[in-house]
Amino acid sequence: MLAKGALALWPSPFVAVVVGYTVSSAVIWMVARAPARRDSAADRRGLAWFAATGVLNGIAVLSLYAALANGPVYVVSPVAATYPLFTLVLSAALLREERLRGMLVGGVLLTVAGVVVLLAG
Repeated sequence: MLAKGALALWPSPFVAVVVGYTVSSAVIWMVARAPARRDSAADRRGLAWFAATGVLNGIAVLSLYAALANGPVYVVSPVAATYPLFTLVLSAALLREERLRGMLVGGVLLTVAGVVVLLAG
């Protein structure tokens, strides 16, 4: 809701993403500058996954803000809320140790059903 109001004042999804990521980067930088513990060493593979996650999240946030700039929040928000379905499918496809259990699948289906009800009503 706050993002939609900010986009009404300055309708640029790119600026919204830059501001959001600048603040996030500042927080990460401050945490990284804190005294390190010995057991918190990062490896290159973990850093690569961290960077890839950041890039993909940036694309997702940019897409969300672009949708909010061009559409009503009552349509965009429920559609964006279907992300658990995609998370479930991708985690099952990409992560070997991920098991699709009944409660997990049920929770995702319940979330998606709620979105469908919101869009239909």
